Amino acid sequence: MYENLLAQGATLSSLVGDIENRSLPPALLFSGPPASGKLTAALETARVLSCTKQGAWNCSCPDCARHRHLIHSDLLLFGKRSFPEEIIVAKESFLRHPDQPSAYFFLRSIRKLLARFNPALWSGEETKLGKAASLLQSIEEAMDLIQPEALVPESLREGIPPSVAKALDSAYADALALEVFAPEAPGVFMIRNMAVWAQLAPAGNCKTIIIENADKMQDSARNAMLKILEESPKTVRFILLTSRRASMMATILSRSRLYSFAPRDQAATKLILSRVFKSDEMAPSLQAYFESRLPFPPAQAKLHAERFTGRILLDLGDKSLGVGPYGRLLASDAGKTGKSMPELLDELGEATGGFGAKDKTMAGSFNHFVRALLSVFSGLLAESAGEPAIVALVDRWSRLAREAAVQYGSLNRSPDLLVKVLATSFGDGL
Repeated sequence: MYENLLAQGATLSSLVGDIENRSLPPALLFSGPPASGKLTAALETARVLSCTKQGAWNCSCPDCARHRHLIHSDLLLFGKRSFPEEIIVAKESFLRHPDQPSAYFFLRSIRKLLARFNPALWSGEETKLGKAASLLQSIEEAMDLIQPEALVPESLREGIPPSVAKALDSAYADALALEVFAPEAPGVFMIRNMAVWAQLAPAGNCKTIIIENADKMQDSARNAMLKILEESPKTVRFILLTSRRASMMATILSRSRLYSFAPRDQAATKLILSRVFKSDEMAPSLQAYFESRLPFPPAQAKLHAERFTGRILLDLGDKSLGVGPYGRLLASDAGKTGKSMPELLDELGEATGGFGAKDKTMAGSFNHFVRALLSVFSGLLAESAGEPAIVALVDRWSRLAREAAVQYGSLNRSPDLLVKVLATSFGDGL
């Protein structure tokens, strides 16, 4: 068991010991930095708990087969997560080495996204899934054509079969477009639906509920989650994942057993890139490797957000007095380039494929731009020294940016129009 998780020996020893001694608690908390293997360990734990044999990764029992494909009816996986990075890396790996392991990796990367649309989580809120329905169907149809068992050396002598290549491209593009509709964080209705699901008898040995970035749940969802943990069914295991343990509700922490995941060093990163991702590229961390693959990577989003904010600050003139060195630098750079806001928006549109209008694999770029804006605003706020006018200004900008993200995700508003509205609204100052 846990043969697919590398460089977390101490934590795995604790997990294996607790499983073999049948002392695994109802609630587990996996805490560690991004890309440290928390989700891999959680999914493996779910598989092992369902296994009818010894829990080996290549176990032939039907439960293990369904878990490896992430389609087991006893698994519920949700929570905030950024999906494009792994999907992009998985596709690259498949193209480099089109074999069965790479196919499994690609299909699993998409199944993690599809899990967020599990009907069990959306009971009573089905209308919210309407906009995602066509993409979900298209992805499932494409994935049906990518059968790992069929990818044997004989079928690959002349390269990837055209039907598989076409299905790969289709599933990839539709998955990146689908990410826009994935909830930012589980709402209280999801937690309540999860509670109903948890009370139903498992199809096999045990049900497992995995919540990624559990620290990002809203207060109402956290309180609902706490109530479930206090009265958890004996046939269910809850695995909460977090990169910020200090942000977890203390009462939830007290009801969970902690398993800590250490940062992976350079040697571990190299090993994983080579063995799992079939890449000989050097990267300072797995997270950096993932992010470098994004069509609109964080560094590029941050650059556009800084130019956007700098132009606003420059145009505000005296109204922006009180910003710290960071804000003054942004405004100064905007003055040196001399580019107007329409010109900057044109550049942003080119960099994002019209926010996905020209390239649906970049459909999530608007949300990435908003996150970058919020990061820039945090930098301005950190240097405000409590200056009331600047605090109020940044507060207002942050609220408007978050509202734009909601309108884009929930109301399907045009991202091009939304960013123009933001430019105008920000320019109104206080």
